[in-house]
Amino acid sequence: MTTFDALTSPSLLLALTAYTVVALLVEWLGRRLLVTVSDVESTHWLAEHLLIPAARALALVVFILLAYPTLFGLAEAPRLAELLAAGRGRITSLVNLSFVLSLLLPLLPVIGRLPALVLPIQGMAAASLLFHWLAATQPPNWIDYWPNWPALGTLLAMAVAGHALARWLSATLAEALQKHDEKAGLETLIYRSIILTVQAPVILFYGLSLGRQLQ
Repeated sequence: MTTFDALTSPSLLLALTAYTVVALLVEWLGRRLLVTVSDVESTHWLAEHLLIPAARALALVVFILLAYPTLFGLAEAPRLAELLAAGRGRITSLVNLSFVLSLLLPLLPVIGRLPALVLPIQGMAAASLLFHWLAATQPPNWIDYWPNWPALGTLLAMAVAGHALARWLSATLAEALQKHDEKAGLETLIYRSIILTVQAPVILFYGLSLGRQLQ
């Protein structure tokens, strides 16, 4: 399965649609929550730094699960329900991994200055964990989770380009919509809602490289 075939597959389109809807709800409800608790400093901090990032991590996991097994370029694979039921707390592990990375990555010296890399790394980490469980159901095979240098360069270029595209689209849409909606933060809301859609090729490119190792 090529990258284009995977990007245009019904399962991936469904996953992207679901993510966009969930992300919109998370950002809209999150903004309302922050306004509501703005007078309570501790609650505001918890909502901004824990509750909302956890909800974003959950939205990313929803995308990863709905995109399976197309995410790995596989036409046939164990059913998702069976894969998740084969181990204890696997959905929780995916959400926790995405959530912890959302907190740690911005603190790293290099990656913290490159927000374009945060979501792709979260997505690739969640995809690699799901693939690890999948690979365990197949005949023993050596799996390399680290992309080779040419592939890594491609992933970096795609991530930076996707980030720039999302910034441009969110600024353009916010400028058009603000004629009717003057609420602050509209550009950020749009950006967070569409970022995975434009960064999906990065996660998919990585997932397909994993899946080819089983073929």
